[in-house]
Amino acid sequence: MTTTLQPYLEAVRKTLEAALCLQQFGSQVVERHNKPEVEVRASKELLMTPVVVSRNKQERVLIEPSINSVRISIGVKQADEIEKILCNKFTKFMCQRADNFIILRRKPISGYDISFLITTTHTEIMYKHKLIDFLIHFMQEVDKEISEMKIALNARGRASAEEFLKRRLSFTFIVLSILYCAVCYASDMQEIENDDQNFSIQGRASLRPEMISPSNWWAKSRVLVNYGKYIGFVREDGSFVVDGVPSGSYIVEISNTDYIFEPVRVDITSKGKIRARRLNLLQPNTVNTIPYPLQLVARQPARYFRTREEWRITDVLMNPMVIMLLVAFFLLIVTPKLAGSQDKADMQVQMPKMDMPDMADMLASLFGGDGKKGSAKKAVGPPSKKTR
Repeated sequence: MTTTLQPYLEAVRKTLEAALCLQQFGSQVVERHNKPEVEVRASKELLMTPVVVSRNKQERVLIEPSINSVRISIGVKQADEIEKILCNKFTKFMCQRADNFIILRRKPISGYDISFLITTTHTEIMYKHKLIDFLIHFMQEVDKEISEMKIALNARGRASAEEFLKRRLSFTFIVLSILYCAVCYASDMQEIENDDQNFSIQGRASLRPEMISPSNWWAKSRVLVNYGKYIGFVREDGSFVVDGVPSGSYIVEISNTDYIFEPVRVDITSKGKIRARRLNLLQPNTVNTIPYPLQLVARQPARYFRTREEWRITDVLMNPMVIMLLVAFFLLIVTPKLAGSQDKADMQVQMPKMDMPDMADMLASLFGGDGKKGSAKKAVGPPSKKTR
């Protein structure tokens, strides 16, 4: 450790020792969620004052503490254009491996070259002093690595130039090699500029007038670009801005625990022209443009449970068993009545026939004698009473 660098690193060490006093703290917005408050920034009372430890304009460290996480952003020394190119390549190489480097942040904070995020989970599985030693060691080694790469690059360029001169190349080839180096340098510089030429997606989220608007609905909302590849937050007035989005076509939606918002598609050209249109997954080529900045209105409240069914008389009457009983009851009551009415009609038809004489009696009376009539009448008459 050099004499000039030691006070700078000691100041960073002491600040980290004071900031890494973390504890488990659940979210005050979403129940049973434990998110890094320094990243979410939903509760201002849980964020502490950021500290900047600076050696010069380029070499500085930003320490942002909160109750359950600390974010450390490091600015690396870049004396000339070659060091800028080397630093950009080196930090890109590190950030692409953030999945295996658990405290490394995938994207650095604006104005810094690389960022780290330490949470209570990290302090529980790793020693606090070893984390601080690692960060101090990283700050020493990154300067050393860039200086060594610069020396190696200069030596390689010098050796190449000497080799070309030894072979007595013509002036044309020398000019071409110079032009090639200039083009490579320009392309690297253009790549660095393109990294900074990202765009922002802006808009406003709101609820329908008939919906009951809770006081903190915006705190529960997140703006998701391409299903969480880029994430933004909704401000208290409903506006939102998602920064760092390159050119391309993206699906923008708002995720909220209480309301459902309709997603839209946003197209960004390389020149920064932004067009918004309705999302149609069945017919992607259909273009229905909508105004930009986005105006996203909640479609309906989110329903997580099915409404309990109520007792209704129609459900009982439409039951197949009840229908069968009703039909049987109808047949039992109505069928005898129909049969009874038919019997009465038949009786009315048969009543006149009862007064007509019997044909056999008529013939007997015609061809028989008086005695027979008397005997017949006597037989027909009532029985006589016997005297005792």
